Amino acid sequence: MRRGIILICLLALVLAPIPVTAQQPSPITIAVQAGIDGEGTYRPGYWFPVWITLANDGADRQVLIEWRGFGDQGSHQHYRIDLPGGARKRIVFPVVHTETRQALLVTTADGVEVERQRVPLNPLRDDLHTLGLLSSDPAVLSSLSTANFAVIPLDPALIADDPLLLAAFDVIAVRDLTTDLRLEQRAALLNWVQQGGTLLVGGGTAGETAIRAFADVLPVTVGPLQRGVSVAALERLSGLNGLTNFVPNLTANMVTLRPNARPVTDDSLVSRREVGAGTIIFAAFDLGALRASPAERNLWTNVLSVQPRIAIGPGLRKVFTNLPWDQLNVPLFQHPSTTTLLLLIGAYIVVIGPIQFLILRRWRRLEWAWISTPLLIVTFLGGTFAMGYLLRGSQVQMVQLSIIQTANGNTSALTTTLVGVFAPQRRSYTFTFAESAFVSAARRFDESTLSTEYSDTGVTIPDLVLDASDFRTLIVEQSTTNPIQLSHRLERDNQGWRGTLTNTGSTDLYDAMLVWQNEMQWIGRLAPGAEVTINLQDGNDNFLRDFMPGVDGTLFYHTGIIENMFWSIFRPNSSDVPFQINGPRFPGDQVYLIGWSNEASPVMQVNSGATALRGETLYIIELR
Repeated sequence: MRRGIILICLLALVLAPIPVTAQQPSPITIAVQAGIDGEGTYRPGYWFPVWITLANDGADRQVLIEWRGFGDQGSHQHYRIDLPGGARKRIVFPVVHTETRQALLVTTADGVEVERQRVPLNPLRDDLHTLGLLSSDPAVLSSLSTANFAVIPLDPALIADDPLLLAAFDVIAVRDLTTDLRLEQRAALLNWVQQGGTLLVGGGTAGETAIRAFADVLPVTVGPLQRGVSVAALERLSGLNGLTNFVPNLTANMVTLRPNARPVTDDSLVSRREVGAGTIIFAAFDLGALRASPAERNLWTNVLSVQPRIAIGPGLRKVFTNLPWDQLNVPLFQHPSTTTLLLLIGAYIVVIGPIQFLILRRWRRLEWAWISTPLLIVTFLGGTFAMGYLLRGSQVQMVQLSIIQTANGNTSALTTTLVGVFAPQRRSYTFTFAESAFVSAARRFDESTLSTEYSDTGVTIPDLVLDASDFRTLIVEQSTTNPIQLSHRLERDNQGWRGTLTNTGSTDLYDAMLVWQNEMQWIGRLAPGAEVTINLQDGNDNFLRDFMPGVDGTLFYHTGIIENMFWSIFRPNSSDVPFQINGPRFPGDQVYLIGWSNEASPVMQVNSGATALRGETLYIIELR
């Protein structure tokens, strides 16, 4: 009876309702806007910004934000930030993906998780040109959506301060600005143009803010508005008749063409100027003025005429390639010769065999072989290990290939550096990069994850464990200054390009060549002050076909790298008829100078210590 009463009491205690303490809400609030438009849109393989706004109504905290992509290996990125009590901060988190429609954002404060949220993403198709639209009316230029363009409305506040975060755009059109651009945003836009982008600025009644923001870089000086402007030139440009019926009374700015610009229409309603590798176009009328006309799509397609660009970093991330591994994995230390290895093996056999036997027999202690044989084995193994250790050394070794893309006369350049790191010992390594660096991994058949951490002070890959003799490759991208100065006189005729090219800078270029589509002229060395005659003839179809002699003693096989880059990055779609007929070709209609330098500036530090660096630099310079 007593046992039954005790059991009932225990059950009552177990089943009794237990008061639940209400969970206190976190004092840290987080708002996220991801993608080039803040709505999750991104271009696979290209960097895009994630705007994160944090507010802290509690005590001082250190916050770690982790971005994880679903189904996209190697895309773990972190951002570490100090968040004092009462602070409100907004950060730009650069991320990159090749294939994912969702990401997970996990936020921890002092090691305690405070929030996790799923962020939907919208990857763009690779075959579309990307047009960013700055306009209070998001329907402007919508007709281009049927002409192989993805038209994406933009918020001026979400224009990034780094041109690498704008690289996904082919065109940025500015009809009007709802807020003024910051100086950093404007500088990034103009840098993006220099690297190959197209900036379209509209005038008319709606374009006052756009003209004011870019007045000094437009191809024209802009005057007052004029009503009743003829649209005959626009009609001819579109190739469709009847535009007057849809736009009977066009209002446009009066303009004066600048010396370095040219008109697109004979009345200068549309004009353009080349800025580095890119273009700035000015339309003297409202970009939305033609929206009711079926000619609008044809007109803007003909005006924009987007040229393909060479995208090294996105190409290495989107296509399975072993370019970094194959080319960077060069011998970093002296291997023992075959003779040395044979002598070592022979000495081992002789010592552990006849010499040991003769010595022990002379001492009449053959039974000691049970002890001496293991000792000799351990001695030779230790000697072999010591030799390997001495050959590898204790210093981290790096080999890097920097690819600098720029245009003649540019002040800036886009540098993509492929870095190979050789670890002499098994240990934990921390890689430190410049604050402006964007770090990622190439897409290889043996992909491995990479965890990159950003902060207010720089970029690191912390506590990366590498085995002895392990070799790791990375891609480091950043905007840099242009180190090459050239002058040229290039003229086009029916036979191709003719003229002269002079190296007016101090960089010695070797294994240099001129390339125009699938035509090549070999130059060889282009020393500082040297001038060469250009005779780049059409019809040879000799790019990557003619023999290209190289300089002896170079670190890399130059022809092999260019061939590898072409087949994995430059190669057009297999359905491209000119490619099938004429063979490999550079994209677009530009003339490029390709050249090499044995200079290599380190892009990272390992454990804040000294490293042995070997490398070369490949320049891809657009001339015309």
